[in-house]
Amino acid sequence: MASSNLGLAARYFFVDSIGGVARFPLWWYGRGLGLAAARASASVAHASRSLALGVWVRNLFVPMYGEKGVEGRLISFFVRFAMVCLRGFAVGAWALLVWAAFVLYVLAPAAAVAGLLFHLAGAIAV
Repeated sequence: MASSNLGLAARYFFVDSIGGVARFPLWWYGRGLGLAAARASASVAHASRSLALGVWVRNLFVPMYGEKGVEGRLISFFVRFAMVCLRGFAVGAWALLVWAAFVLYVLAPAAAVAGLLFHLAGAIAV
């Protein structure tokens, strides 16, 4: 009984621990990369929805408060145009931040391995 438990524990250790470490890069650059890309895309879409950018663009030429005069239409257009520009800038800035985070996600394991090798080489040289 003790030997079977020891064998079972060793098998779980090697299969789960070592196998998990070996499968990690495959998951990170496979399914994990797809999940990260989907979340990044959803985050930018959520930012656009929460700032109602599409609503402002659709209503760009609609007069505010029912004003049908030339002055009301001009003021409405320029106010909405300014809001579309500001909100578009905000969504674009958020998209750049999300893209930068996605690039960091892709480069993180390579940077970790490079740092590990760098410090390992320094420890061996000393």
